[in-house]
Amino acid sequence: MNQFFKKIYTVWCGIVFIGLFVLLFPFFLLIIANKSWHKHCYVLNKVWASVALFLVGIRTEIEGKHRLSTAMQYVYCANHFSLLDIVSFGFAPHSVVYVGKSSLAKIPLFGYMFRKLHVTVNRASPTNSYKALQIAIDKMGEERSLVMFPEGGILSKRIPEMGRFKDGAFRAAITKQIPIVPVSLPDNWIILPDEKIPLITKRKMRMIYHEPIPTSGLNMEDVSALKETVYEVIATDLRMKLKDEYK
Repeated sequence: MNQFFKKIYTVWCGIVFIGLFVLLFPFFLLIIANKSWHKHCYVLNKVWASVALFLVGIRTEIEGKHRLSTAMQYVYCANHFSLLDIVSFGFAPHSVVYVGKSSLAKIPLFGYMFRKLHVTVNRASPTNSYKALQIAIDKMGEERSLVMFPEGGILSKRIPEMGRFKDGAFRAAITKQIPIVPVSLPDNWIILPDEKIPLITKRKMRMIYHEPIPTSGLNMEDVSALKETVYEVIATDLRMKLKDEYK
């Protein structure tokens, strides 16, 4: 796809994603109005993700979903190379709480929805990060899972090598004594690169759920080992999936 058609395609993708979100926004408002309905936001997330990607011709391939139980809570940890990573979790098997950077709250309409249903964090402030994690655990309750990008933002300059993981996701999993699920997103940075004016590339989007790692019986002294285990699972898979794409 040459640059001219990439520009046209990018505009079309923007129209589809924004237009569909605007159409769904009144339904998000209904869910926001009643706290007990917040767990149902995953239905709208799935509609937005699946319909939008279908309309722009991006096929999805979800691997490892059979490893997950819809009756359980998890902490999902994924690599973070693209804003499309947030959309990917519209394909989570149940309702999730996202922890995202505070700048997301500034996006018109989307920002209002995000800060009401999910959690924003100023990662430059350790105090704010700690409070955000406590809020996220509270919003999970007993029914929602947690999505965190443990790199703490789109930081890597050597994709597919990830940045160092922060502790938050692993502390949350141990606090709740629920499994942590490594998730690989090998293609999103190619589809939607983290650039000032990105051009979107049409290709298949893969999402790989790895085997859940139990945290029952672990305590905060186990955070470092758990973090290292999850990092290696994702890093190994990214290297394997991207060996023909990244030199």
